[in-house]
Order: sequence, then C-alpha cells, then structure tokens
Amino acid sequence: MPSYNRKVQLPGKNAQELYDKVAADIQRFMEKSGIGKFDIERDPARKQVCLKSSMVTATLLCHDGALELDAKLSLLAAPFRGKIDEGIDKWLARTFNLKV
Repeated sequence: MPSYNRKVQLPGKNAQELYDKVAADIQRFMEKSGIGKFDIERDPARKQVCLKSSMVTATLLCHDGALELDAKLSLLAAPFRGKIDEGIDKWLARTFNLKV
C-alpha cells in the first residue's frame, strides 16, 4: 500500500486544542470524502485519531503546534493524493483561518 504522510505546523495551538477540533470534525470530513464505510477510533490520552476503511488506514497525531498524518492508501485511492491534500487544505483554512 502506498504511503501518504503530511505534517502541518499550527503555531500557537496546543495538542489538546488540536485533538478536540480533529476529533469533533473527522466524522463529517470523512462523510464528505465519499470514501465509503469507515471506522474511527479516538484516543484522547494519546491525542490520536485512527481511521480504517477499505481505501485507507490512517493515524492522525496532535502535537503542540502541529498535526501529523501517516496513512496507507489502497491502490485505488493512491491516485487521489491531490484531492486528499485539497480537502485537508480546505479544512485547515476554514478551521484555523490558515493559508496552506
């Protein structure tokens, strides 16, 4: 499975603040993605959100000042990396008033 990794710097945001926002928004974000059926596991102690579907397996870690995404994409999802980046960029811009 091809890898997809991304780290976004969000200065001034602490890990808990980032986790709270990601944990609250991930369901809606994934429903809009059209990825089909998926499972989400939230781990507040580790500030981590895990996503599993037939198209992708991903772990999103929240650090002080940064979000880190590590994913494995299915061969069918791999060609859509640009769309994944675009969706993430839109969410970041809307959620944190960022220009990515």
